[in-house]
Amino acid sequence: MSKQIVGSILTILLFGGMISCSVTPKTENQKISRLVNDNKTFLVDVRTPEEYNAEKIEGAINIPLDQIENRLSEFRGKKNIVVFCRTGIRAGKAKDLLQKNNVPDVYSGTSYQNVFEVKKNKTKN
Repeated sequence: MSKQIVGSILTILLFGGMISCSVTPKTENQKISRLVNDNKTFLVDVRTPEEYNAEKIEGAINIPLDQIENRLSEFRGKKNIVVFCRTGIRAGKAKDLLQKNNVPDVYSGTSYQNVFEVKKNKTKN
């Protein structure tokens, strides 16, 4: 195979990979945006009480990551749960923990700032 053909194949594969990677986050972000602005969504801030008290998002409750296993009953029967924290790391852990405990419909809103911006932008429209 010539270098030109190999290069073309690699370009196609690379470009195709970029397209598939960009579609998933956009679709996920659209879903998160819709959920965050739905009053029926269970919006959970998994930061510490101190972080939560310093800045809150309207409609969110505080269930710190280290308390989730002891408070699973609060998640049961809820549809569309969005968890978030300061940077998204604890939100990812909370999502995994809830899913391992058979709590469906859990999404990571990633960071406080992300959820805050989504809510703020909705109120502008």
